[in-house]
Amino acid sequence: MVEMVVSLVLAFTVIWGLIAFVGGRSDVNVWPAFVLFFLAIWAGGLWLTLVGPSMIGVSWMPFLFVAIFIALFWVAAPPPPKRTRRAGEQATTSAAQEKDTAVTAADLGFLFWVLLVALTIAALARYAPMVAPVAQAS
Repeated sequence: MVEMVVSLVLAFTVIWGLIAFVGGRSDVNVWPAFVLFFLAIWAGGLWLTLVGPSMIGVSWMPFLFVAIFIALFWVAAPPPPKRTRRAGEQATTSAAQEKDTAVTAADLGFLFWVLLVALTIAALARYAPMVAPVAQAS
């Protein structure tokens, strides 16, 4: 379970670094990104080959590699397009475009939850070989 603490610390550090150095708006909710980073770092760190020194029984280098990899992908992603409306300008979006945007947002929300569940299953599946011998012995 120390792996979870290492993942939490690294996820917090990555989110803090992205907000501090890359910049971010104060009105953006970072909890979904934090949970996604935590689960990705946890699952990735568990499944990578153990390298580097171990502290408190955990080889923390795989977790660090995954955290850096995810942060680099997050920084490399293009920013969302900016929407601006000028005063007196008519809204040019049609009802069909608004419906497509709502459907896309709902689909992405669903995929986000599927990704979170898949990452959780991947992380917990790594612990299964450790539990199986105990279950067989009893």
